[in-house]
Amino acid sequence: MKIECFNSREWYKIADTISRYCPSEPLLEKLVQQIYEKTDLFSYTHDWLIKNNFNPIYFPDRKTIEKCENGYGLTKRMTDYKSDKGKGIIQFKKDYQNYILNKYVITEKLDDKFLTMDKEGDQ
Repeated sequence: MKIECFNSREWYKIADTISRYCPSEPLLEKLVQQIYEKTDLFSYTHDWLIKNNFNPIYFPDRKTIEKCENGYGLTKRMTDYKSDKGKGIIQFKKDYQNYILNKYVITEKLDDKFLTMDKEGDQ
């Protein structure tokens, strides 16, 4: 989100300041929530992948992303990504995997063949 020349890092700073000095004002709490949602690159990437018919768990390669609408802008944002563990697309992908692991419950799929044989044995 870039409004009035603020970048996402500046929006986070604004949200932190609002939270610190006005923690119980409902309208400001809603504003802070919107700032975090609109500047969250993980959430944006997740929604973008779904919108473009990709599985959000498996990250497509850069060329595939850039072929899609707004894909070049997304890869640019991932290139600019920085965290305390590193920076760039490679670090974003690592951190995105942690985001996915926290968002989804991933379980092992049972083999259909095993289920069919098990059902026949029970009868």
